[in-house]
Amino acid sequence: MRTTIVLWSAVSGAIIGLFVDATLIGVALLFSAAIPGLLARLQQRWIAVSAGVVMGLVLIVTVVLGFLEGQLKTR
Repeated sequence: MRTTIVLWSAVSGAIIGLFVDATLIGVALLFSAAIPGLLARLQQRWIAVSAGVVMGLVLIVTVVLGFLEGQLKTR
């Protein structure tokens, strides 16, 4: 029972992380539509790599926070 609580809390953290990542992508698309020259800048390789790293870190942080929440629920 305890393991399933911790596991589902980590999964819910991952889902929240995916929602945050989708929101960040949406904000980037809105800014690229509002500012005409921004789209050309966003297509550079280092920006794409750094955006991927940030999105991965957001996912990892939310999974860890979900795991910690599950640990607190079981005490």
